[in-house]
Amino acid sequence: MLSRNEPAQELINPVAIRDKEIRKGSSFRIEIFELCTQCGARFGIGYFGAMREELRPAEEIEELSRKLIEILAADHLRERQHKGRIDLDI
Repeated sequence: MLSRNEPAQELINPVAIRDKEIRKGSSFRIEIFELCTQCGARFGIGYFGAMREELRPAEEIEELSRKLIEILAADHLRERQHKGRIDLDI
């Protein structure tokens, strides 16, 4: 457990949040938006937490988009609703 004097070394995992759910979240920063190719649902892909000073590599953002598209397609294949928040830990 961290003491109050130690800085938190928080892992920041990428997530996708459905557009209408983004307003409910606090301190979510969006890197890119992606649409479901089946139903048009819009998701913001990004991270919770403090802003990073350096930018994420374009390849990482593209990989997150591909992963989200695969998850959304699987939802439609299995006839299930999209989640409001999808973890995209790579």
